[in-house]
Amino acid sequence: MDPTWVLIAVKIALTLWMVVLSIWDHVHRRVPNWLVLPVMFGALIWQIILAITDGAGGIWFVLVAWTVLFCLWRVHIFGGGDAKFLMALMALFSSTSFLILFSLGVLVISLPLMVAQAVKSRSLPFGIGKKASLSLPTEEQLRSRGRPYCWTLALPGVVYLWWAW
Repeated sequence: MDPTWVLIAVKIALTLWMVVLSIWDHVHRRVPNWLVLPVMFGALIWQIILAITDGAGGIWFVLVAWTVLFCLWRVHIFGGGDAKFLMALMALFSSTSFLILFSLGVLVISLPLMVAQAVKSRSLPFGIGKKASLSLPTEEQLRSRGRPYCWTLALPGVVYLWWAW
């Protein structure tokens, strides 16, 4: 079998996975474990195999990224589903080039969304201009007021998948 077709099939499967995940998050307002964990741990196993066979350094990138994402989840910056989805992406695309493209992509997508939300509600985002508060949201606040924006995380992943992977 031609390796090019295998790579294209993998890219199509991963793209469909990110699309399904984004739609599920939009409809159900949550990211289910059964949709994220298989890819997350499959990509981790792949990184371990690469580290053993080629001595590739991607496993260290993944372990650092997962540690940071776990901490961000525990302090309620991200919900658990979003954190696991990001862990899967970091294990799939374990490189600084992905991290840079991902960060810029989320910034370019999220800033207009925040501005539109502020204009729609006629208030500044995050309570800017009101009483300053440095407290992080609780788990309940994330669950009740969190937005289903998984697609903003998936879109840079799809772009990187087809552009650079």
